[in-house]
Amino acid sequence: MSATDRRNAMTTSTPADAASSGNLVQRAHRVIPGGVWGHNRYPAAYAPDAYPWFAERGEGARLLSTDGRWYNDFLCGYGAMINGYGRAEVDGPAVRRAGHGPTLTTATPSSVELAELLVDLVDGAAWATWGTSGSDATWTALLLARAHTGRKKVAVVAGAYHGSHSWCSWCNAPHGRHPEDEAAVVTLPWNDIAALDALFAAQGEQLAAVMITPFHHPIPGESVLPDPAWLQALGVHCASSGTLLVSDDVRAGFRLALQGSHTVMGFAPDIVCFSKALGNGWPIAAVVGSEALRPTADTMFLAGTFWNSGPAMAAAVANVELLRRDDGPALMRTASDQFTAGLIKLAEQHDVPLRVSGPPAIPTVTVEGDDTYAWMSRFAVHMAAEGTLIHPMHNWFLSTAHDRELIEESLAHADRAMARTQTEQVAAPVAAADGSDGG
Repeated sequence: MSATDRRNAMTTSTPADAASSGNLVQRAHRVIPGGVWGHNRYPAAYAPDAYPWFAERGEGARLLSTDGRWYNDFLCGYGAMINGYGRAEVDGPAVRRAGHGPTLTTATPSSVELAELLVDLVDGAAWATWGTSGSDATWTALLLARAHTGRKKVAVVAGAYHGSHSWCSWCNAPHGRHPEDEAAVVTLPWNDIAALDALFAAQGEQLAAVMITPFHHPIPGESVLPDPAWLQALGVHCASSGTLLVSDDVRAGFRLALQGSHTVMGFAPDIVCFSKALGNGWPIAAVVGSEALRPTADTMFLAGTFWNSGPAMAAAVANVELLRRDDGPALMRTASDQFTAGLIKLAEQHDVPLRVSGPPAIPTVTVEGDDTYAWMSRFAVHMAAEGTLIHPMHNWFLSTAHDRELIEESLAHADRAMARTQTEQVAAPVAAADGSDGG
């Protein structure tokens, strides 16, 4: 779809409930807490006239709202989409598999095919297990680490998000989080070797695992790459104390490298967690682990009704094969470089101290001195008005479907949105985000 076609579509598309989208929001609030359950309620709930609440469908890197308007989407279903919405090469195998029964009593051949593919691709993987979300994956990894080591505690980086289960869900504290959960979780600062040494000296023999993301992406805040010396020290401490090292690659997985983001950052985890982009929108998660952990994994019983759903696995196989065929990470690096370089150039022209952090394809965009995110909140509102979806506090996502034309159009949106934001008296952000991203 060309830029002209998209502009025409914005005024001619009439999805089934476009005329009653406002009524749809009212109906949702009557039966769904917050109107939309989960992280998707932000930022729409706090700027209801600026953001679409509901989407009719997606096409490539574009989203059609129930108001009949197309948006260039730089959130990609919070990372779930990586090869474009409605990608036939991915959805076709899933739909065919669903035609034979979406969830059967036993596993399907797709589970073996996907496990073989991940073991072949992911560095250090000897086996694979399943779930339907990132929270499933990180919880499985923690249970496996506890079972293997006989220990209870887990260390995580302060401000890191590892899912919605109570052991790690700082964003819901104190709602539903018991003191026992908190007592079993130890926090450490990112890239602080002295603190790392002190932690292992005091509690190393009690730690079942240290769970980290390949790079630190707190919300809100800039993304921070790992210090190689810190990663090296972490690996030495884990090996000497018998603590397992877990890479939570739910957010970044397959955008940086098909072998796992740990290969880019330079560390060797015992367990790696994937979800989000694995199925290009189909609900699936995976946990892969080293050969040394196979005996423990063999004896554990973990189950979910839909964990062996054939369609999602068929989609994941097709999706990862497509990324491998096209060198998806390279395509996304190119698109991200074009987009972020354009944003930085525009920011200089508009005298905005804009900063881009994090690795390519998962940029975090902030403004120096914008501690309350007031400027970014208004900028995001104006971007939505122009026809581009971004988030004022969360990192953005690019996909293989973000082509040059779409990026150039979104940069034109950014040019006008920056100009409008700079002329406004910005006093406060739209609202504070809860930090979760639906893992």
